[in-house]
Amino acid sequence: LVSDHLFVESTIFGVAHHDPASPFSSSGRSLLASGYALYSSSVELVLSFGINGSIGAFGYTLDPSVVQSSGQIDATCFKLSRPNISCPPNGPYYSLNDGREPDWPEGLRKWISDAKRGKTPSGTKFSSRYVCSLCADVHRTFLKGGWAGNPRPHLRLLYEAAPLAHCAEACGARASDGKQNLLDITPTNIHQRVCVFIGSKETILELESYGDIQQGAASYKA
Repeated sequence: LVSDHLFVESTIFGVAHHDPASPFSSSGRSLLASGYALYSSSVELVLSFGINGSIGAFGYTLDPSVVQSSGQIDATCFKLSRPNISCPPNGPYYSLNDGREPDWPEGLRKWISDAKRGKTPSGTKFSSRYVCSLCADVHRTFLKGGWAGNPRPHLRLLYEAAPLAHCAEACGARASDGKQNLLDITPTNIHQRVCVFIGSKETILELESYGDIQQGAASYKA
């Protein structure tokens, strides 16, 4: 996988029972497993298992020495590096494109303003961290706390938002569209887009409590 700007690339996937009569019609609550892979200075694979992530989330790192000696990549090349991923219940980072602030709804603008000053109900003083690579921002959030996402309906529910929401549940985190848990949304079409806020459970609930955090659909050239 080659990127001309040396960006963090990723893959997202989910596993659920297939219903031939009505495929791709179930909410994320039907997921049995999900995960994502990150391709950067190292290759990391995060997997979550069980209904609602009940079995937990686990991180694996590709061991280049095993690849070199075997000449191929298979399951034996990945080493368990994060045996039980657990997202902190609160802060201290938020992750979204601050350049879109003029288009934010009032509730989101208010939360960001309060968060920078330590004036949210939790009293946490937040800092901004933004890679602009969804899985990279979400992965850091699972490990360090806070939230990451996109306030406009840009990410696809079935094959981006719901699998990451399953991972979030497995980590003890929360994934929301700004009003409800992403796992509770039943898709109306394969490419349905939703707003996404993923991160520390207390932080996401606090963010939701501000109301009016969903931005309307918009297109940008950069």
